[in-house]
Amino acid sequence: MTRIPENYVLNKGVTGCGATSLAIKQPGHTILAMPYRSLVENKAASNPNLLGLHGNIENKEHVIAQYLKTHDTIKIAVTYDSFPMVCDILTAQGINPYKEIFLFVDEWHTMFNDYRFRNKASRGVLDRARSFERKTFVSATPIPREY
Repeated sequence: MTRIPENYVLNKGVTGCGATSLAIKQPGHTILAMPYRSLVENKAASNPNLLGLHGNIENKEHVIAQYLKTHDTIKIAVTYDSFPMVCDILTAQGINPYKEIFLFVDEWHTMFNDYRFRNKASRGVLDRARSFERKTFVSATPIPREY
């Protein structure tokens, strides 16, 4: 596989097969929405062109504006909680994330598992994801088809 398929629910089947790395490396603008800060930090630490954002990052508007000035291709990893805010900041910067950026929702099964105590984060991703023209939900943990 050389690209993540778009507008798909992708059951990888196995963990660690490189789908997230492929989303980072493939051509084009990408936002990677991830459930946990540790995942964002891990991917950002090993990918110098990837901007990692989560709730504890100060002055996100300035950080994103500086990143956009120095990178031709947008690659942002963000926690589910901070995802709506990043969409708003990109829009304020003159970028339409819903049309211009591919959304890669990693570990999407956690939205179901954690919904009771992370309802706002899950709803934020699901509500905004509807507006993205190109998106894929990825997990190696299968969810029953009826959900």
